[in-house]
Amino acid sequence: MVVLFGHRCPACGMTTAWAHLVRAHWVDAFRANVGGALLGILDLIAVPWLLLCAARRRWLGWVPNSNVVAWVIGAIMVITLVDWGVRMIVGS
Repeated sequence: MVVLFGHRCPACGMTTAWAHLVRAHWVDAFRANVGGALLGILDLIAVPWLLLCAARRRWLGWVPNSNVVAWVIGAIMVITLVDWGVRMIVGS
């Protein structure tokens, strides 16, 4: 994307954000990509919970609601696009 259009893509930095998250470098993760950091935090919470739910063969604590899941994913997507827009304007 940088070569073709001169700007990074909205997902640029997501892998770096996840790499920082797994090393507990929270600030660096958010500097790399806010949306990626949020997705990483969501996964750090969701994966163990889903594995526990699967092991127990029932939902624990909360039954997933498709509307809530859609709003959370949509919010992270909007945050990612806003972060991308800010980076394009600022030029970092």
